[in-house]
Amino acid sequence: MKDLAWAGIADLGPWLRDRTLSPVELCRALLARVERLEPRLNAFITLDPERILDEARGVEADLHAGRVRGPLHGVPIAVKDLCWTRGQRTTGGSKILAGFVPDEDASVVARLRQAGAIVFGKTNTPEFAYGPQNVYHYGPSRNPWDSDRFTGGSSMGAAAALAAGLVPGAVGSDTGGSIRGPAHWSGVTGLKPTYGRVPLRGVIALATSLDHVGPMTRSAEDAALLLGALAGHDPADPTSADIPVADYRAELGRPVRGLRAGVLRGPLWDGLPPAIAAAVDAALGELARLGIRLEDVELPDWEAAAAAVTVLIRCEAAAEYRTVLAERGGDLTPEVRERLEAGRVTSAPDYVEARRTAGRLAFTLHDRLRRHDLLVLPGRDQTAPRMEPGGRLLDPSSSRNYLSPLNPAAVPALVVPCGFEQRDGRDLPIGLQLVGRAWDEGRLLQVAHAFQQATDWHRRRPPLDG
Repeated sequence: MKDLAWAGIADLGPWLRDRTLSPVELCRALLARVERLEPRLNAFITLDPERILDEARGVEADLHAGRVRGPLHGVPIAVKDLCWTRGQRTTGGSKILAGFVPDEDASVVARLRQAGAIVFGKTNTPEFAYGPQNVYHYGPSRNPWDSDRFTGGSSMGAAAALAAGLVPGAVGSDTGGSIRGPAHWSGVTGLKPTYGRVPLRGVIALATSLDHVGPMTRSAEDAALLLGALAGHDPADPTSADIPVADYRAELGRPVRGLRAGVLRGPLWDGLPPAIAAAVDAALGELARLGIRLEDVELPDWEAAAAAVTVLIRCEAAAEYRTVLAERGGDLTPEVRERLEAGRVTSAPDYVEARRTAGRLAFTLHDRLRRHDLLVLPGRDQTAPRMEPGGRLLDPSSSRNYLSPLNPAAVPALVVPCGFEQRDGRDLPIGLQLVGRAWDEGRLLQVAHAFQQATDWHRRRPPLDG
C-alpha cells in the first residue's frame, strides 16, 4: 500500500498519470490525516474539504481523458494565506481581512491550477507575514517535531503541514527569511528564488522590494518541480522579470564535482551551538565527498546589513499599511502595530542609510559569487524555540540573523535539512543554507539534490504516528 502521507510530488505524479492513484483518493487520505493532526498543529487558516474534493474530481476527469498538464497534475499543493484565491477568503493572517474574498487568483495560484495542481487549503501566517510574533489572530502553528515549539515565521503553517505529512508541497513567502527559517526549524526544504523569478501579483505585500514567493517541499527534487510551475514572467506584474526559466528537474542530474563553494565563516560561525556546528560541518564534509571544492570566505558587512533590513522592512510595511494603521490600528496585533508605528516615524536619512548598507553587502555578495558557484552557511544558529500555547516564545530569538541580508541582494537561497539537535528528549531539525547567483536556482537545486541523494536527513519523520 502506498504511504500517501510521505509521498513526494515526484512520487505522486507517475501514480496519478498512470491512474494507479486517484486525485480524489489522495485528497481524501490527506484530509483524514489533517482531521487527526490539525488540532495539534494549527497549520491552516482555511481548509474547505468539499472545495478540495471538487477540484480533485475536475483534475481527475482531465487525467482520465488523457489531458495531462504536467508533473503537478492531480497533486495537492497548499498555499500561504497571503495568496489570493478566487472565491475563497484570503486573510493575510489578519482580522482586518477576515472577510476578504478575492475575485481572481494570485499569479502563483493561477499557475498551480494551470499545471493541474489542487489548491489544498490556505496555510497559517502571522498578520501580514510580519513575524514571528507572540500573538496571532488565528493562533500559532506548532512544530510537528515537538508541538510545544514554534515551527517558524512567517511561513509557519506551510512548514508544519509539510513536516507533518499533510501535503507534499506548499507555496511560501520570504521577506526576511520566512521560507528558509521555517524550513530550518521544521526539517523541510525551502527555496527563496531570485527576486523577480516568481511573480508577486495577487500576494498580500509586506515589503514589496524584499518580498519573494517560492516553493516549500520535503526534497530538492520536489522543489524543482514546484518551482517549474511557479516561475516565469508575468507581464501584469512590475516586479516580474522576463528571464528564461530552466527545466529545473532536468538540471538535477548534472554533476556537482568541481563546483566551488565559499563557506561563510567569521562571525556567522563563531559561537554556534555544538550540535548545529557539528551538523553543518558534517554536511560540508559530505559536499566535499561529492567533489565540491570548499573555500572559507567572509562577508564583513553581514551584521550591519541584517540590522539595515529590519529598517527597510518596517519602513516599507509602514508605507503599505499606513491607511490600516490610521483607520484600524486597534484591530492589529500589538507587535504589528508597534512595528508599523516604528516604521512611520523612521526618518528618510535612516531609510536611505539602511538601503546603502544593504547595498554594500549585496555588492560584496555578488563579488564572492563571481568567484564561487555557490556560498554555504548555517540556516540558523538555534533550533526551534519553545512557546506557550498562545504563541508567546519562551526562548529568546538569537540576535544573529542568517537569512535577511540575502533578500535585498535578490539572490536565490535554499535551506535543506542536515541534522538534529536533541532537546527535552526530542530531535529538533537543523538546516544548511545554500546561496547562488541570480537566476541560477538550478545550481542550488542540483547541489541540494546531490546532498539529499547521499544523506537521509530529509527523509526523517517526526513522531506523530506512534
